[in-house]
Amino acid sequence: MTWTLIVLPIVDDDIRQVTSYYQDVAPRQAERFLDNVETVFEDFAHHPYSSTPHPNGLRRHSVKAFPYSVWAYVDDAKRTVVIAGVVHDKRDPRLINERAGNVHGGVIIRKATGQDITSNMVATALDDN
Repeated sequence: MTWTLIVLPIVDDDIRQVTSYYQDVAPRQAERFLDNVETVFEDFAHHPYSSTPHPNGLRRHSVKAFPYSVWAYVDDAKRTVVIAGVVHDKRDPRLINERAGNVHGGVIIRKATGQDITSNMVATALDDN
């Protein structure tokens, strides 16, 4: 059974930055990167627990052939995976920890706007679809 996947808007920015870089230095790699990220998203949708758990409450899945990882929160109760970031493996870990926020009465993931997405908002978003 497939889990619901929610991709935060900031993840689009992450992916745009990486693909822009690869378009400049190796255009064929940009397409390959996008394909590999899509594969990770599919893996999260079908097997969310095949990823590596992290103390910040998120799970990490490496992007094949690239020094990047996809970070996500898995919500068992709603069978939902919230993709929180696509981040270079050498980036300061505070970046993804900041996005992870904290887990208290539901997931809180900070967006670039500073607005928080809580599990209640995720449930509302799912109900609207």
